[in-house]
Amino acid sequence: MSIEALIFDIGNVVIPFDWQPFQLRLQAELKNLTVDVENEFRDLVIRLDIGEMTGEQFAQVAIRTIGFQGGEVEFIGIWNSIFSSNPPMERTIIALKKRFPLYLLSNTSDLHLAYLMRNRVVLQHFVDGVYSFRAKCAKPDRKIFETAIKQFGLRPENSAYIDDLPANVRSASDLGFKAIQYDLAKHAEFEHQLAEIGVQI
Repeated sequence: MSIEALIFDIGNVVIPFDWQPFQLRLQAELKNLTVDVENEFRDLVIRLDIGEMTGEQFAQVAIRTIGFQGGEVEFIGIWNSIFSSNPPMERTIIALKKRFPLYLLSNTSDLHLAYLMRNRVVLQHFVDGVYSFRAKCAKPDRKIFETAIKQFGLRPENSAYIDDLPANVRSASDLGFKAIQYDLAKHAEFEHQLAEIGVQI
């Protein structure tokens, strides 16, 4: 069956990210980060990404938890400093949007999504998106894929799904999607895989 729509993960697919700048900034400012505090912070991030707390609540609690000396605006600025750009994928998306509806399916928070929508023009090429903080669940949980199927009105067997993480690709494949694992360093290979399922750039 032919492909009628494509669904993309955001992080390290459409938009690369790297946690190192955030981690280095915190390490420079916080000299006494213990393992327990780091684990508590990671738990807060999970709660943020599945919508158990808003970005504003997260910033307030995270600042107290890790002992950050700056304010919320500074903390959120560091939190959003992880993103860069993926020009080859941006060119591919511009080519694809002329012939296919494009959608987003991402584990992300309201903080990151708001920042990216303001600062990354490439996201304007997508018709709709399902995000973990709104869905109250995260990939690879099949529930978030089922939410996307219903919200986008898609048939998985006629849809391609692109993600960088193997577990997410497996979940999509189990539901019938034509699932492709993306590697930032191998964009040409990704376009070849699209061609194999009938999607020419």
